[in-house]
Amino acid sequence: VPNDSSQIVYVWIDALINYLTVAGYPNELVHWPPNCQIIGKEIIRFHAIYWPALLMGLNLELPHQLIVHGHWLKDDRKMSKSVGNVIDPFDLLRKFQCDGVRYCLLREDILSQDANF
Repeated sequence: VPNDSSQIVYVWIDALINYLTVAGYPNELVHWPPNCQIIGKEIIRFHAIYWPALLMGLNLELPHQLIVHGHWLKDDRKMSKSVGNVIDPFDLLRKFQCDGVRYCLLREDILSQDANF
């Protein structure tokens, strides 16, 4: 927080504000509000509680729809870079065409639920 080193801004609050920065705030907002906002389930609290509260405090319109997706699992465990069990999307693209990868990901996933890869 400027001029007060005893105060800090929680990283997710700062990240949420970036959505407005990209849209042109505080000047003319471009493409606001979004028709649809897609997020992962682990950050739903920030996007369903804090983000709307910030927008209402600024008298800005809320996103029209919030879509929450689950995790991709590998061997019934959430894929994670820190665990090292992720699948490199570029490897998939070398083996399959882009549309095939998209189709597979969309077909196998059920929104708001986890899905095995």
